Amino acid sequence: MNASVKPPQSPAETSLVESFEALRVSGVAAVQEEAFARFLNKGLPSRRIEAWHYTDLRTQLKRAPLPARVEAAAEAADGAALVFLDGALVGEPQAPQGVSIERATAGRRLAAPVIDEDDASIALARAFSRETITIRVEANAHCALRFVFQNSETAATSAAHVIVSVEAGASLTLIESLDSAAGAGHLAQALIEFDVGEQSKVNYIRINSLDAAASAVSTLGVDLAARAQFDTLSLTTGAALSRHQIFVRFAGEHAKASICGATLVRGRQHADTTIIINHAAAHGESREVYKTIVDDEATGVFQGRINVAPGAQKTDARMASNAMLLAEGASMYNKPELEIFADDVQCAHGATCGELDDDLLFYIMARGLPRREAEAMLLEAFVAPAFDGVEDEDMRETLMERVRGWLAQRK
Repeated sequence: MNASVKPPQSPAETSLVESFEALRVSGVAAVQEEAFARFLNKGLPSRRIEAWHYTDLRTQLKRAPLPARVEAAAEAADGAALVFLDGALVGEPQAPQGVSIERATAGRRLAAPVIDEDDASIALARAFSRETITIRVEANAHCALRFVFQNSETAATSAAHVIVSVEAGASLTLIESLDSAAGAGHLAQALIEFDVGEQSKVNYIRINSLDAAASAVSTLGVDLAARAQFDTLSLTTGAALSRHQIFVRFAGEHAKASICGATLVRGRQHADTTIIINHAAAHGESREVYKTIVDDEATGVFQGRINVAPGAQKTDARMASNAMLLAEGASMYNKPELEIFADDVQCAHGATCGELDDDLLFYIMARGLPRREAEAMLLEAFVAPAFDGVEDEDMRETLMERVRGWLAQRK
């Protein structure tokens, strides 16, 4: 090991070293070695790092299992455009008309990177990504894709890296689902980067229903050209420990983004959503609406920062995070921020954290509904605004059915 690399400081870091050694057996690229060295120099993020203050991976992540064998991927079922098993793309992806899918060795980057490469979690994801999948949507094409990220029955450390390039005037609907076998303590990592061309539009829906024993760290990077539009919704109900971090840059004028989500956690789950919006061009519009329901002794985290550069005049940016606590042991950390260096903008942020309204509960129960059904009705109404931006009514109903299913499992 290089003498400048710091030794592991936690059991999880030690097991990550062991996992990477196992990955070397099947061969790793030079960029993976470089990324892992960067990770070791920093170590797992801890509360001493401001962006990770509420999600101390060094303490909370107990261990990292060995990587899955590549051969196991052959057993995966297809049925979607892209199916990943333990981070590896399996089968022959079916690309619709106007779309090309390319597999290449790990290490490809966007021409103008958006994500924070100093983040140790991103270095770790790059180190464990065996390949980079590049998806190109041709100019003026209109298509839909589906990602399925699965984890096998044997616990494994895995990572996937996908670059999506949407050329001018195109539109893409992308639905991503994350699932894992029950009881397997996976460490699932994903790095997905979008290059959204001029006057193009992307709808991206992400559903995290990983098993309660899994840990998940995912990063989304988005670069928006002039008059591009990016709408994303994330629904999180799974994983013992999860962090979904989003970086969006408004590189061109008149771009728009809607970044919404709903997080429902119980037991001792810990779910973190961290968003950084960089308005670097004029006339940009961004909206962030997040709803969090926290039950039992679970913990929710929302961190959102909007940066407006000096030349980004006429920016219209608004951020809201609302949380509902259902038990005395539930915790929620809300941290919205604005950093504005332009003088002709409209920017606002807000955060709330509260309990169910007893008067509303009494009103509903007085009309014959049991308490649990009355609570479910109010909680469903609380979450629903996060889904308002989903244009497809069937998909919106599918998401609400997942919310109803979670509520029905409350004790």
